[in-house]
Amino acid sequence: MSVSRMIQVAGFIVSLSLMGCNSAAISESSSKSPQSAGSTPTASTPASAAAQSSRPSPSNALAPATKAAVWLRAGDLVEPRNIAHVGLLGTGEVLVVGSDYSCGASTNGSDSVEIGDPQTGVWETTTSLPNLRDEPAFVALMDGRGLLTGGAAGEDVGWSAYSSTYIFEPTTRLWTRSGLLNTARTAAVAAVLLDGRVLVAGGLYMDRTSPEPARALDTSELWDPRSGAWSRTGGLGGTHVGASAVILADGRVLIVGGSSSPESAPIQQASAEIYDPKTGRWSPAGTLATARSGFALVALPDGGALAAGGFGGLWTAAYEPLSTVERFDPVSNTWSPAADLPVPVSGASGIRLADGRVLLAGGSVRPPELIDPDAGTFVSGLTADAELFDPETGAWTATTPMPSPRAGASAVLLADGSVVFAGGSASEGTFYETPGCAEADPQVVRYVPGS
Repeated sequence: MSVSRMIQVAGFIVSLSLMGCNSAAISESSSKSPQSAGSTPTASTPASAAAQSSRPSPSNALAPATKAAVWLRAGDLVEPRNIAHVGLLGTGEVLVVGSDYSCGASTNGSDSVEIGDPQTGVWETTTSLPNLRDEPAFVALMDGRGLLTGGAAGEDVGWSAYSSTYIFEPTTRLWTRSGLLNTARTAAVAAVLLDGRVLVAGGLYMDRTSPEPARALDTSELWDPRSGAWSRTGGLGGTHVGASAVILADGRVLIVGGSSSPESAPIQQASAEIYDPKTGRWSPAGTLATARSGFALVALPDGGALAAGGFGGLWTAAYEPLSTVERFDPVSNTWSPAADLPVPVSGASGIRLADGRVLLAGGSVRPPELIDPDAGTFVSGLTADAELFDPETGAWTATTPMPSPRAGASAVLLADGSVVFAGGSASEGTFYETPGCAEADPQVVRYVPGS
């Protein structure tokens, strides 16, 4: 089993950082959305009180009514996926690759691919990958295509990392081979640079034909869209397996966390590094106050980034979800505390909206409660709540909750400013029989920001 797979399973068991359950219905057609948790109902003013007041009521012109954010259904995936990679293609469609279901196929990777139109809610299978892959890197390219590289052969085949790269062309619905990575890797981070090149960094190397054990990587590579070839670039200061990464406003790449070792008990690290495409070098980018897994990392308009929630580690005593948030300063390359989340949460989906605010939705707000030891079933600790972070004020406010609780969903921003959420989990599964084997949520939903 790969280190990142162990991280996912363990994180699921102790804090459900990647899973989801239950339901909270929200009207799709009504323009009046239910109030989100924490909102204050508007009370009507008694006639006597209004008569006694000399202050005129505000007119619509002076105080226009605000429009609440809404969640719209955007169809169902053909194959529900607990862990999915999503990307917006040049056609306006969304491509989805990654594990289909949590049981069986997800331990061997997935070769299934589907494409959908979030506006019509129609999803369909498209050309599959040539082989099953566990935890590949996937990005949407600037020219409207998709790139997938790395990953690993499944458990039944024998864990071994891939170096092959494939490009998805949305007009033909076909995958074509591109260059080979210099080092085969899985559980690596990938980011599209401002000049169109793709950076892949860290990850895990495994070779089932070699007696050598798996090793964490501190190397990185660049893919050139003109040649389709990979070339080596600067080395990381340390190894990062299953880390998180974002492109900053100035074009640099920030990588945070991940496991530093493929040992049987990996511990998340608090270190961060930053890659400068101009020099091809990595440099230290401060240290989080709290090493965390299952957190949301989002780039901010000011050039910094936000690391929110998560839980405090694996195989440690810190299993509880975190409410703490840390903000990265791109000038000093340091982290400082930001406003705490209203409630601790891990496995929430985070993304920056078109107006610069950060949306954080779903996740797990508490460890599961075992209710049937014989069956190994739990009371869900998942949430449908959603919050918005304003980088200008530094405050979190509640927004309309998701239609139903889920965790581990993948999000992509559409051209119209709405956000599509696909994949993730809607149940905890059965602990003893199939640890980490949760029910994947097939429903795709779209968040439309309010005004």
